[in-house]
Amino acid sequence: MNTGPASAKPFLLRGSSDNVLLFIHGFTASPSEVYPTAHLLYEMSGYTISGPLLPGHGSTREEMNRSCWEDWFEAVKKDIYGLQENYQNVWVAGLSLGALLAIHGGIHCSGLRGVVAINPPVFIKNPHFKFLAPLLQNFRPYWPKSNMVQCTKLEEQGRFAYDCTPVQAFRSMMKLRDIVLREIHNITTPLLLMQSELDETVKIHSAKFLAGKVQIAKAIVLNLPNSQHIATMGPEKQFIAREIDAFIKQY
Repeated sequence: MNTGPASAKPFLLRGSSDNVLLFIHGFTASPSEVYPTAHLLYEMSGYTISGPLLPGHGSTREEMNRSCWEDWFEAVKKDIYGLQENYQNVWVAGLSLGALLAIHGGIHCSGLRGVVAINPPVFIKNPHFKFLAPLLQNFRPYWPKSNMVQCTKLEEQGRFAYDCTPVQAFRSMMKLRDIVLREIHNITTPLLLMQSELDETVKIHSAKFLAGKVQIAKAIVLNLPNSQHIATMGPEKQFIAREIDAFIKQY
């Protein structure tokens, strides 16, 4: 049950185009962090854009720690197939965790026209946390975030996110990351990968590494030289919206 604030709610921007984009937020966050870019894209293109709220997000940290990647992907898959019943061309985009879910959808959901993945957490900048997480979850299930200054700035701009990392849920995200790495060679839909060069969470060669594993589909990598991890709220959000629009028009 979602008991979070209004800023954590899902959004739907109804356009006049046959194209619809499912835009998935990141780990511990909410649709509020992808809305700024989504709204710019909506204004320039007229696409319908849906921003869902993933299970366990937008409520309490306890609820999130009871959720897992299977829950998140089941919700994404339901949304994709629901949109395909009403729209001719369905695309999926995601930030961070949302990027992993978008790629997984591109592999396992038939009929998608293309995938946009922004800052997928392939290689994180604190790898020790991944290895310590199995121990931490037993005595400290909620780990404080280290970038709270940046989180506070984003909160002031309207983003809702938890102020900690639910460790068990983090471990589940890393399981999804491992699955995506094993299976990405099977993706057949066009893939646009974007990577922030100032990313404080993900190492900047993550997107290029993923692109190198794509064997069948067309994979494009774009760097964002002035953006941090939440690029969809940063100084290059207009550029991101334009590139997503161009990607959709191309394919």
